[in-house]
Amino acid sequence: MSAFEPDETTRLAPARAARENSVETIAGLFAAAALFAGLIALAYHPLPLSVAAVLLALVASGMSTRHRLLCGLAVAVSGLCFVGGMVIAVATNHSLW
Repeated sequence: MSAFEPDETTRLAPARAARENSVETIAGLFAAAALFAGLIALAYHPLPLSVAAVLLALVASGMSTRHRLLCGLAVAVSGLCFVGGMVIAVATNHSLW
């Protein structure tokens, strides 16, 4: 094998890049969905929605390196919405479920 022939890793690089790109896209979508679910949890059934939002944000942060800021923001906002939603639900005598 000469130095001018592409080796196995350079031939598979476009496929690997496409796979990593799609994983990053899904992670960004998960983080955005976690933000949305966390904010909705402030007004409607805070316990299941905020727990799902936190878990979704943690999964997204484990999947992504490119969307670190978005995933970190999703984890923080979802956690704050959990606390805020519980406080609002208890203060207004609404159900947690």
